[in-house]
Amino acid sequence: MLPKLFQVFEGPWKWAVKKGIEILHCEHLMIRCAAVECSRHNLPRPGFIARYSGVRFQNRWYHRIACLTSDLTLELEHLLLGYTLDRGKPHRLPIGLLLVNRGVISSENLREALRLQRAAGHGKLGHWLRQIVALEEGKLTAALGNQWGCPVFPLEQHAFTALAADGPPLPILMAARAVPAHTTFEGRQMHIAFSDRVDHTLLYGIEEVLGCRTHACVSQESAVSRVLEELNGRCSGNEICFDTVRDPHEMATTICNYARQLDGRELKVVRAGSFIWAALFTDGIRRDLLFRLPAAAVDARNEGTTLRNKVFPSEVDTTMDGLGHARAAQ
Repeated sequence: MLPKLFQVFEGPWKWAVKKGIEILHCEHLMIRCAAVECSRHNLPRPGFIARYSGVRFQNRWYHRIACLTSDLTLELEHLLLGYTLDRGKPHRLPIGLLLVNRGVISSENLREALRLQRAAGHGKLGHWLRQIVALEEGKLTAALGNQWGCPVFPLEQHAFTALAADGPPLPILMAARAVPAHTTFEGRQMHIAFSDRVDHTLLYGIEEVLGCRTHACVSQESAVSRVLEELNGRCSGNEICFDTVRDPHEMATTICNYARQLDGRELKVVRAGSFIWAALFTDGIRRDLLFRLPAAAVDARNEGTTLRNKVFPSEVDTTMDGLGHARAAQ
């Protein structure tokens, strides 16, 4: 009886086993280390392993942190090259010409303000225009919105609360002279108010790291400065800033060291304004590493911008590049 019963189910059993093996080898259920030079690059593994080991970067999985260094270095080289090229590009119609076209100031006012700006060697054009003509800040902001094709947000009419813990890092906002003006309840839409030029790399960086949709607007410079001062006094400043690490390989090594120390499971690296922003995610918690780009560091010193950068004494941190501080800050 049993042999006959086995023969009845033998065909379906073999078919089920065969199909099961085929399913286990389907590409969408298997995963490989993305590093081409890795010895396990051609060794497929069950996809669920990626949840508990390795690190994800640019929608690719690396089975250990060391495998990430090469691809991360290439990405950082690309981001740094983009920053170098962007610095030499002119941006939009000059604000002075817009003010003349709108009848806010005269051509003589513009020429005199430009002369004062060149003689002083610093300061924005709006500052020098206000020295020679009664220029309302609201009109200057309206011209800025027209320059960048953005709406004007009345930030001066709104009370501001502290920056959310999962929001953009404060040093990035301060360097760009920008603040989150409005965020939807779900956090999926964020309006960023600028007081100078609209930086689209900042908008893109926030979208990539925070997973939200950003919208640019402009606000009065005095209102944005007030909000930034309030944020600077309230925020805890858990981000870690580097002012001198700018070599792509050195940056990649630093990021990988932190990823290993913090047991990071996902890494996102973007250029946000004048920073390279590396965000490490572990169990839903984000840790930010910020690398200030060369010209931005000079501008910050010249303008006297105060940022709460992490300072790592060389005698304490000669080999770990701040990892001891990272552990203490967890």
